[in-house]
Amino acid sequence: MSRFSVAKGYAVDNIETLIMELLGGQQKFRRKSLWNVRNQFRAGAKEDQMAVWLTGPRRGAWKDFAGTDQGDAIDLVAFGLKGAVTAETRMDAVEWLEDRFNIRQMTPERKKQYDAERQIRISAAEAEEKKRREKSIARARKFFFSCRPIENSLAERYLGTRAVQLGQVAELGRSLRFHPECEYWMDEARPRHPAMIAAMVDVTGRIGACHYTFLQRDGSGKADVDKAKLMFPETTGLVVRLTNGESGLSAEEAAENGVISICALTEGIEDGLSVALTNPELRVWAAGSLPGLRSVPDHASVCAWVVFKDNDWGKPQAQEQFDLAIARLKSFRKPVEVISMPAEWGKDVNDAIRSGWK
Repeated sequence: MSRFSVAKGYAVDNIETLIMELLGGQQKFRRKSLWNVRNQFRAGAKEDQMAVWLTGPRRGAWKDFAGTDQGDAIDLVAFGLKGAVTAETRMDAVEWLEDRFNIRQMTPERKKQYDAERQIRISAAEAEEKKRREKSIARARKFFFSCRPIENSLAERYLGTRAVQLGQVAELGRSLRFHPECEYWMDEARPRHPAMIAAMVDVTGRIGACHYTFLQRDGSGKADVDKAKLMFPETTGLVVRLTNGESGLSAEEAAENGVISICALTEGIEDGLSVALTNPELRVWAAGSLPGLRSVPDHASVCAWVVFKDNDWGKPQAQEQFDLAIARLKSFRKPVEVISMPAEWGKDVNDAIRSGWK
């Protein structure tokens, strides 16, 4: 058993302590499955941009969603100590962990016993995580289908304020619904707000999560909360399929019939619907967020990608993430085109349309 595996085991087992000691983790940002922390090495970082997982096989893994820093528990210690993950800082992390948890004093027999016990814990955690994940997905599906149709709802009214007349969107899919009293779980008081609910689906078209846009009571805009847009549960590899494009076929139906077409990708739902209004021939999907663009799944119904880029002024981390997303899309060996609005037109296509651009 290597020094790294023993040190990593102790890091994973004591991850909560390490988060507080090395990353300045605050209890108010801790949840059951993850702990949000601020990346102290990135200017302008916020707690909701970086997370360390606390449960399941991912326990100890971490990621800065507004940058590119991520890794396992050893990498977390290296990053917390030095602000960078390299071969050298990883070795420093191992030595620090050996001192912190008196690993050097362990006998070979004790190390072997510890490793066996840890493998049992890992297997149990993996089984528990699988159950949790399946339960969360089932909950998301049940919730989505309990929502009302979006037609003639406050959500449709809200989209109207964003220059999106839903009735004019060609070949609209079935991904958007409405809930009149949706719980806003980011507030301890758990207030309820109207919300536009979008189904986020995997490569097979099965719902894996929901995207929530919390609204004002009159539908005039987003609710006055810290984050009006949330997603639950995990959304890696999921998208909101907004429209079916010129064929009118779902992605699965198109693939089965050998019908391929260009797919437009946006971050936001409103932006995607704006693209659909101006380019009805395109199949349009929304990733839900910039990190979501980095895990968009390839699909047999797609022959090329057109990515509509938001104008994230003064955000080099956002540009870096976007570049990584484009590189990944290009790895599918299909044409990729990037379109961004001139800065004076606004942040995205929706801003451009509302500012008068056609």
